[in-house]
Amino acid sequence: MRPMVAVTTSMRVLDTYLGRGVEIHTLLGTYADALDRAGAAQLMVGRMHPGDARRVLDGVAGLVVTGGRDLNPVLYGQAKTASVGVYGPDDSRDIALLLEAHRRRMPVLAICRGLQAVNVALGGELHQHMLSDSDSEHPTPAPEPDQRNAHRHPVRLLSGSRLASIYGTTERQVNSLHHQAISRVAPGLGVVGQTPCGAIEAVESTDPAWPLLAVQWHPEMLEPEEEAGLFEAFVGDATTYAMNPAGGHAGGHEARPVTESGADGI
Repeated sequence: MRPMVAVTTSMRVLDTYLGRGVEIHTLLGTYADALDRAGAAQLMVGRMHPGDARRVLDGVAGLVVTGGRDLNPVLYGQAKTASVGVYGPDDSRDIALLLEAHRRRMPVLAICRGLQAVNVALGGELHQHMLSDSDSEHPTPAPEPDQRNAHRHPVRLLSGSRLASIYGTTERQVNSLHHQAISRVAPGLGVVGQTPCGAIEAVESTDPAWPLLAVQWHPEMLEPEEEAGLFEAFVGDATTYAMNPAGGHAGGHEARPVTESGADGI
């Protein structure tokens, strides 16, 4: 039985045969392809009233929070300085789903904006803009899509972390399709992936009962054979959860940190 997982969409305003500036809830096919290969049945979640988070997650065994627009910085106590394209309904949906998944200890795979949403939902903060011509890891974006998609930079994974175990290495080359990143890590999260310059690229839950895999890069846009393990690990978590969902409601126990210092030692 393929476990059913919820997958968030991103609202875009596009010109279609129905007219100009049509609101469309979108999902790149690369997400669907990667999850399908890993063995997941998928339920796309577009606009959602935050109060419906419990009902939505009642029908699934895992949650995938995908990339998309910047989160509204008011959610982490900042004025808007460099955030662009914010869309409140996507923010409220993602945060409600993540908080409910956390309450249930439901498996979560969070990608790019998804990682940022996890951090904000749990009380962390973001850099609103971290690209620079002087930063070889996160340079100003190239003008052409092919050039942007081809850019790679190194990430060091924390030895002993689940991600390092999944990938079988502590050194990876990943893509970079974001302009924001975690600045202050939320309570309950441990940093398990950083660039050589210290930018945070991956986090895991410090609570071993909550299987959270959160990465800043886009694994669904890298070589499928290199990223299969990540999606298969998430689908494995969802399969286990589907067999015993009540076991995912074990809230209230003390979290244990991934590392003492959070972002150090990678």
